Amino acid sequence: MFRISVCYRKPSDPAAFDRHYADTHTPLTLMIPGLAGFTTGKPRSLMAGRDAPYYMVASLSFNSAEELKVALKSPEMAAASADVANFATGGVTLYSTEEIDRG
Repeated sequence: MFRISVCYRKPSDPAAFDRHYADTHTPLTLMIPGLAGFTTGKPRSLMAGRDAPYYMVASLSFNSAEELKVALKSPEMAAASADVANFATGGVTLYSTEEIDRG
């Protein structure tokens, strides 16, 4: 499994972020070719008295390196990427991983 993780820092207006993400960004993301899974979550720190470093983390999964490569070059990915500037006022960090099942 190949994954893109998108880590959003706290936006200036969390309610506006949530609305835009649900109404605009999610439909754009779901159009990305080869997308095998798409999840989002709002992290909670496991350390008492400390906030999690991110407001939301999105995870886009692909079944193969080739599908990820095609997705990254697609106009659908370009549209979703361009949309990030419309709501991610706190900034964003992206990375990819090749996941290994150890279970």
